[in-house]
Amino acid sequence: MTTSNDGNSDSSPETFERALATLLRDSFAEGTEIEDTWEITSSSDLVPDWRVVIEKTSGAVPPENGGDFVDQ
Repeated sequence: MTTSNDGNSDSSPETFERALATLLRDSFAEGTEIEDTWEITSSSDLVPDWRVVIEKTSGAVPPENGGDFVDQ
């Protein structure tokens, strides 16, 4: 997600969801352990705290040699 101070921002929910999906897919492809509950907190009272649960819902397994991973 990108934002700027000039009033033009690319922060629609769809853009955020695409960026999050890309992050998850790329992390999975690299073998990064991402399935967990993540607590995102802010020191500012103006910004809410969040809990994000990432849970794998299918049995897909990346190939042994990461070079053959196909982005579907």
